[in-house]
This record gives sequence, structure tokens and C-alpha cells, in this order.
Amino acid sequence: MGWSLSNDVKIMSCPSEKEIAVVDFQPVGRKITIPTGTTILKAAQNAGIGISAICGGESSCGSCRVILSEKASVSPLTSLEIEKIKMDDRNSGIRLACQTKILDDIKVVIPPNSLTTDQRMQFEGDEASFAINPTIKTHTVQLESATSFDQGSDWLRLSSYFKQKGIILRNPTNLAIIRRLSPLLRENSWKISVVIKEDRFIHISNPQLFPLGLAVDIGTTKIAAYLVDLNTGKILARNGIMNPQIAFGEDIMARISYAMKDDQGAEQLQTCLINSLNVLVKDLINDANGNQKNLCREEICSQDQIVEAVIVGNTAIHHFFLGLPVSQLGVAPYVPSVSSSLDFEAKEVNLELAIGAEIHLLPNIAGFIGADHVAMLLASIQEKHDKALYIDIGTNTEITLLVNGRMIACSTASGPAFEGAHISNGMRAIEGAIEKVKLITENRFEILTIKQAKPIGICGSGVLDIIAELLKAGILDSRGALDRNSPLVRQNDKGLEVLIVPDEKTGHGADIVLTRKDISEIQLAKGAIRAGIELLLAENHLKSDDVNHVVIAGAFGTYLDVANAITIGMLPDLSLDKFSQVGNAAGVGAKMALLSQNKRELSKKIAGDIQYLELANHRDFTLFFTKAIMFQ
Repeated sequence: MGWSLSNDVKIMSCPSEKEIAVVDFQPVGRKITIPTGTTILKAAQNAGIGISAICGGESSCGSCRVILSEKASVSPLTSLEIEKIKMDDRNSGIRLACQTKILDDIKVVIPPNSLTTDQRMQFEGDEASFAINPTIKTHTVQLESATSFDQGSDWLRLSSYFKQKGIILRNPTNLAIIRRLSPLLRENSWKISVVIKEDRFIHISNPQLFPLGLAVDIGTTKIAAYLVDLNTGKILARNGIMNPQIAFGEDIMARISYAMKDDQGAEQLQTCLINSLNVLVKDLINDANGNQKNLCREEICSQDQIVEAVIVGNTAIHHFFLGLPVSQLGVAPYVPSVSSSLDFEAKEVNLELAIGAEIHLLPNIAGFIGADHVAMLLASIQEKHDKALYIDIGTNTEITLLVNGRMIACSTASGPAFEGAHISNGMRAIEGAIEKVKLITENRFEILTIKQAKPIGICGSGVLDIIAELLKAGILDSRGALDRNSPLVRQNDKGLEVLIVPDEKTGHGADIVLTRKDISEIQLAKGAIRAGIELLLAENHLKSDDVNHVVIAGAFGTYLDVANAITIGMLPDLSLDKFSQVGNAAGVGAKMALLSQNKRELSKKIAGDIQYLELANHRDFTLFFTKAIMFQ
């Protein structure tokens, strides 16, 4: 079968009209034609639409809820849907996208808490000053024009120019650059701009254009990108998107499983990522040109000026990006295909930058500690820090202990609960998500939502706040048990729950609650993080009180209330002045490596010096974890 295009979406074409159906996804306003019998989730994945599928479409989480009209031509309700969806919701047209097969043309409405787009992005990060010294060097070259007495080739003239300056260039291997050389010289009176890297010929342009760089942090959930002037170090634009791979699984292991079970799974994961990056690059260029006050010069930016990119991500994201096999990352001992830093041309992965542009990938450390953590350390480590913890909180939380000049790191499978996943009314940090919570009276919470919209769910920082407030009020005990006598606690058909916002005050007309199961999810997540911290300390004969500094990075780390994180026992009970929340340090580290050869070399040293502690097989991990899941 071949692919055809509808509304800028690649779709599967079939030989007979009777075998196809048109799906209209709202509110995104996108239509796709698919073979009948395709599930709604698969159709959304094909359309590049992010429907929350925490389990990766394995039919176990019940998070991929969509709304269908009464007359929608789809497969009957499955037993799983009857189990996961309340009768009132089923009567309102709620279905699970992974269970529902499309039989004819339909309209699918994706509710806000099922849509993975429009999430709050985190671009900012603390950054120390450093000397700009990029690996890319730009030269404005004025050559003598060819004459009947001097008929040397254009390339010979150019290479001779650099030879006179002590730079011996390799012959170019990129035919596209050679094709551009002759007309460019003549169009610009033999004066051009030449970009070289060491002894390699990277790019040529007219002399007015200045070189741009791209720094990208590809997270499991979000992608943050920065367009940078390589001569000045100035950020001309920054932008971000959701990682489109979410449509194939919320966490890395779900995506690895998808790649392993589907013959084209790994290719799909790479293609959707590269396509989204290409769109993001175009958006960065448009942003830079539309925001003239941020431009260092009068000239308009173009994609053809982006001559180098530094990209970081965890080890699995790194492998997906490169199209490397990932099956070995899904089973012990979780060995990466490659861990060293890499340099290659952007065209090898179909990233649309300047002709000859190169990509640099920072080194990985282990199967579950990747270049993003290296970048975070690059941006965060300071000489004054000793007995310091560096924590990047996410689906996998990476932790490094710096003590006496040594670095020891581990990764804990904290899961996606702090992103709202696996929580009954959980959601990502989008408009309407409850992000801050205070218990004002014994029966009323005060809440703050993103963009002050009516609440429709709770994001990770809000869940953490609720649990801390319940603990401080004595409504929740150290084991996670709720006080039945509290006016906020009530019985549902599956156990106890806490009413956070009553239905008349929500954006969807239903109560927002926190259940006992939700509390258990947070216990497991925070317990994994705390166990990792305590095990690193114990391995180095330290106690929590010995820690002098704690650096917290990542989007969730930016918005969490540190005092509340201490209250629930996720972080050590230290003075608040010992904590620093540094934002997107991985993005900052990527930008530093883009602009400085010294920082790039330092990243290699950091990765090489780190001692990795594997927790999965550690003799004491279960003991530490069992203790850490208790609330303090």
C-alpha cells in the first residue's frame, strides 16, 4: 500500500472506497483517511495527533478517552470499556480510542484531558557566564576572479586562500556545496562567507548571512529548542512542542515495546520525531524574523543559516532519533548501542538545516542516563559545590551525587505520576490543570489553575501539594491511609477519596477527586526518587544531613513546592536555602555545548568520570524503597 496526503497528514490509501473512512478530529480540526477497522488511537497516531495513551495502547490504563456522537459508526463497546468507563459517561458517548474501531466516516472529539498538546513548556534555566568559542568558524573570503590567464578551479582558489592562512581543508564531500560554489562566487563579486569546522568544509553563503546554531532538548514529554547566533551567543528565538512520540506511549518503556512489537514501529517513532523537529525549526525561524528586537542584525534569518545543532535527550530518545535499535534497552542489562558523543551531517537523519550542517550529540552514560543528564550537569555543576545532589525529575529521575570531586549517578523509575498520569483526575500541565493547592479550612481547598481557567484536572505539582496539605492537616497518615472522619473524605464504589473541587465549580461538570489509589501512585513515585537519593548517600557513607546543596532540574522540578516535597518525604529534610530550582538545565547545557568547544570537551569528561550505580540489581534497593514509600 502507498501513502497519500490529506490536510498535511500522510494517510494510508486503499484500493476500494468501501474499505476507507474519513475521521474528523476536533478540536484540532484535522481530517485523515484510514482503512476501516483501524482503531481511533491508531488513526490519531497516523495523523500526528497526541491522544494520551499512558500504556502505549496496551488497553490497560483507560486514559485515551474520546467522545463520539450517538450515531457514530464504530465497533461495539468492549468489556474493557465497560469496566473502565462509568455508565453515565458511556451514555454521553465516551469511548476508549485504543478499543474503538472505525467502520465509517466519523467525527471524534478529543477532550482537553485526553489531548497531549498545548502543554506549558519550560525554556528558561539558570546559566553561568562562559566564553563563546564554537567549533564552527566563519570566514569572510574575498577571492581573485578567474581570468583567461588564471583558469584554476573555483575550489582550488578557495582552498589556496585557506592554505595561505595555515588551514588545510579536506576536499568537500557534499556535492550540494560544490554545486553552489561557482554561482555564489559570481553573484557576490567573488566575496563569500565560508563556514569550516576543524579541517572540514561545512557551508558557504553570501557574505551578509551570519551562522546560526540550534540547541535542542528532546524530553520524553516535551521538546525545547533554541535558535542561537553563533557569533554572539544571543538566543534569537526559543520554542517548544510536545514530543509527538507520546501518541505511541507515555513513557520510554512503552515506546520501546511499541518499537519491538511493530515491524515499522521504530521507523514511525523516528519519523514523527524528525518531522516535528523540522516544523519546530521553521517556527523558530519565523519567530526570530517576527521579533526584530531580538535580532543582532538587520538581515532576515533563514534555515539555510543553521550550520550546526547540538541535541540532547535520554538514551532511548537518542536511539530513536538516530534510528538505532532499542530492543536491548528494554531488557537487562539495558545496554546502549553507543554511548560516546557523535558528529554527523544533518541530512543523514533528514533534519532540514543548512546544506552541510552538522549535528553533535553529547555522550550517554548508561541505558537510563543519557545526554540530557550530562547537559544538565554541564550547566549546573559549580566548583563551590561538594556533597551536592543533582536531580532531574521526570518519568525516569536521574540523580548524581558529587562528593570529594567524584560523581556517582543512578536512575530511578519514578513513573509518570508527577506529570498527572496514573492519577484518576490527573492531567498534563495545560490550561485548566490545578497546579497549586492550599487547605484553607477543614472542608475547603483553595486552588490555582494554569491560566486561571476552570479546573478540569490536576497536574503533578498540584497532586504533590494536595498530599502535603492532607499530611499537615492529619487527614492522611504516614502509611497513606485517609481519615474517614474528615469532611473532605468520602466513600466511593472502590474505596475512599478526597473531594478537591465539587462538580459545580469545575470546567467539565464532574467532581475532581484524589483517590487512595492516586495516593499510592505518588508513594511509589516519590519512594523511588528518595530511595535513589538515600542509596547514593549510603554507598558513600553519607547521611541526608551531610548534603550541602540540592539542584533540582526539569519542568516538574521548576514548579514543585520544595517545602511540600520535603513534607511528603520525596526530598531530604534540609534547610530550604540548600535547594536550587534551575529550570531546563538540559537545554542550557545543550546551548553551552553549541557555543563552546571547552564546554563540549567538559561534557565528555563528565560522562567519562561518572560512576554509574545500577539500582535494579542492588542488594539494598528494596529495603530503601520500602522505607521511602512511607510519608514522613
